[in-house]
Amino acid sequence: MAEESKKVDKQRRMLLSAGICGCVGAALGARIEHVKAAATASAGDTLVHFQGDNEGQPIDPTNLAPLEPVLARPRASSGEIREGTENIITVIRVPAGELDSGLEDMAAGDVVAVSAVCTHQGCLVSDVGTFGTAEGKLACTCHGSIFEPRLGGERVAGPAKRGLPMLPITLESDRLVATAGFTGKVGP
Repeated sequence: MAEESKKVDKQRRMLLSAGICGCVGAALGARIEHVKAAATASAGDTLVHFQGDNEGQPIDPTNLAPLEPVLARPRASSGEIREGTENIITVIRVPAGELDSGLEDMAAGDVVAVSAVCTHQGCLVSDVGTFGTAEGKLACTCHGSIFEPRLGGERVAGPAKRGLPMLPITLESDRLVATAGFTGKVGP
């Protein structure tokens, strides 16, 4: 009988330990997601060039040619440039009068900002197609997903199941500034 009691106690301790480990794991996972969310683009961030000679400098929307995307990152009001793939943004000017009227409050005039991370496999979306279905649209060169900037990054074709989330922006002192975080999940 004493042997049976020891066996039950050992099983009880193992079960209790597993439960505690599960709770700690869940709490850490939630904390990681909270930190990750805090580190992504948010209201008040200025969009700066991601690469090239102007890296880190604010994007001047007057220098954006129609349908010529520019990669950007958000710079917090503290001056910190937010790192990580989830913070790579495609900024693109759509031809005058072609932006969906329902998106005017999320664009800075005719300039739109969407996540540059494809929702299919996480490749960067920074090219504009030049023929066929992709003509004038953002195209993922990895697997062929196509997104319509005039419709805020809506998926048009390809294996991606959803569009690119928008980053609502406005124009402040000749700079593009986020008015909120991304409208949806970034990446796959």
